[in-house]
Amino acid sequence: MNTGLRPKKEKKGLWLPPAVGYDLGLFTSLACTYGVQPRYYGRVLATLVINLINKPFRWFERIWINPKIDRQPVTEDPIFIVGHWRSGTTHLHNLLNQDPQMGSVTTYQSVFPDTLFNAAGYFLFRNFMRLLIAPRRLGDNVKMNADYPQEEEFAIGSRRPLSYYYFWIFPRNTMEFYRKFVEFQDRDDRILKQWQHDYQLIIKKAIRYRGATRFLSKNPTNTGRIREILEMFPNARFIHIHRNPVTVFLSTQHFYHEMMPALQLHTVTEEQLEEIIFSIYDRMMHTYLEERKRIPPGNLLEFSFDELEKDPVGMLGRIYSTFGLPGFDQVKGAFASYTHQSKGYRKNVHHISRHQLDRILEKWDFAMNEWGYRVPQDGLVINGEPVSEAGKS
Repeated sequence: MNTGLRPKKEKKGLWLPPAVGYDLGLFTSLACTYGVQPRYYGRVLATLVINLINKPFRWFERIWINPKIDRQPVTEDPIFIVGHWRSGTTHLHNLLNQDPQMGSVTTYQSVFPDTLFNAAGYFLFRNFMRLLIAPRRLGDNVKMNADYPQEEEFAIGSRRPLSYYYFWIFPRNTMEFYRKFVEFQDRDDRILKQWQHDYQLIIKKAIRYRGATRFLSKNPTNTGRIREILEMFPNARFIHIHRNPVTVFLSTQHFYHEMMPALQLHTVTEEQLEEIIFSIYDRMMHTYLEERKRIPPGNLLEFSFDELEKDPVGMLGRIYSTFGLPGFDQVKGAFASYTHQSKGYRKNVHHISRHQLDRILEKWDFAMNEWGYRVPQDGLVINGEPVSEAGKS
């Protein structure tokens, strides 16, 4: 029956670089070093205005609040969800955060990491974010909210130039950021110590803000930093979730195409973006396969996104059992409820050229073999034909 009522439209939201909460001198230095195209001058101006308004609140927290939190120990061993982007890390992160003992960085904290515990600044900027944030993430339609769990990588580079996620703003320099802040090329001890200190402060603030007892990280960048994480937390737990590399490539490409234009201050070509995806996956997953040997026995759990999707509550029970975590029976109902609510999520159908597929099978065969993947038979179109008709398996 036609009621004559139009469906309510979701607001589009305002997308700005996460640098709105960065140190002002740092953002200015990054912009001068890596370049801003004239078409994005308005975005830079808006970022600077918000940054300037936030500056006194940011410095108050850094001077009067951060030192007190910094002195507090992390009493429970953190859990780090790792795995390449688009492998199911967000879904697993959201699931585990149904347990109140888990404390993660929120979307708000990821953008305003030093406007968290001063009441006036928190009131102003949290409401500002709630008013302007888009209800769904570009690229995959995942729900967004200022209080939802987020990747702490956005916050790590807010005070010093130490974050890989600068690539969202300056994509031409992605490989430089990867070498500096994931691989820590040449292992500069001073830079590494700064990165570890800033990271631990973010963790302590997240635990306190959420009223939690254990930090839960979802940061795909850490897939290439196992050694550096263990230097901070020798008994840390790791969950590696993996997915078919063909799907990962296409989903990553689609996600970057949708998200990057909303955040970037200069552009890259299609060819450059494809090279970035191939190079990062190759370097990151090779590093992970080598570095996972450093993880103490019993502190690493690996499984596929398909396994999580098939039996999410059962897989969460396996996590709690493997790591000896308390309270599973008390939160099992919350896990089941969240799983039921997220069942309506629709996946994209991905289109790929034969050239791209052949390149994936050549370049990423090590990952296909490691976890026993073949070319997916559903949701993939090769040169305009469904994969089952394209004759590739």
